[in-house]
Amino acid sequence: MIFIKNRLQIIFILLVCLCLSFTFGVRVNASETQILKAEEIEKSATDHLVKALPWQKDSLEINVYYQGKDIVLPTGKKDLIYKIMGSSQRAGRIPMILEIRINDQFQKRIRLNTKVLVSQKVIKTKRAVKRGEILSNDEIRIETVQTERPSQNAITNIDHALGYEAARNLPAGKVLIPNFIKRPALGNRGDKVLIMAKKGAMTITTPGILKEDGYENAMVRVLNIDSKKVIYGRLVDSNTVKVRF
Repeated sequence: MIFIKNRLQIIFILLVCLCLSFTFGVRVNASETQILKAEEIEKSATDHLVKALPWQKDSLEINVYYQGKDIVLPTGKKDLIYKIMGSSQRAGRIPMILEIRINDQFQKRIRLNTKVLVSQKVIKTKRAVKRGEILSNDEIRIETVQTERPSQNAITNIDHALGYEAARNLPAGKVLIPNFIKRPALGNRGDKVLIMAKKGAMTITTPGILKEDGYENAMVRVLNIDSKKVIYGRLVDSNTVKVRF
């Protein structure tokens, strides 16, 4: 009977020691790992895109798609190195590669899919505009669009379009870029003007004809009707070309 009791005590002690050993082992193993959560992967990918893309942070809507689970990593200094695949894509669907390093040692490489939308103020035509029409508030408006294909050349200030001339036919809803408009000519080819030359108190004038469309304070070719010579002068207003002599 005593023998059985002693044996049970020994078994009990062994079980207690085994449990303590298992518990201690779990704690040691847990202390030798760290968890990289899916939320951290997505947030740090978003932060990387905000810094890497040429758009203002407030204009961006970024979605990062990571389908995996939390990742168990060894302890140590963790580095998440993101690389954007391709060099020209700046909005829309942008694939990325995440390389995970611990103490500068490679651990894992993950492919991520992202979608980037950019909110952008643009100037759009309200209606179809014919070439040569002068743009006013009746023809154009400011609009904020959210797009996967933002234009870095889009005109964003309506003052840079009002009073300009359509350089081509434009359909309704067209986003304006500088190539679509031009300053209206102050004088047109064939217009009669006054050629004026000043020196001190002396002013000489003679009639002329514009040989090309001219813009305010820009150089223009003009025919001197009296001498039949083509000369260059500065168009100061719609009726006057100023020349040197």
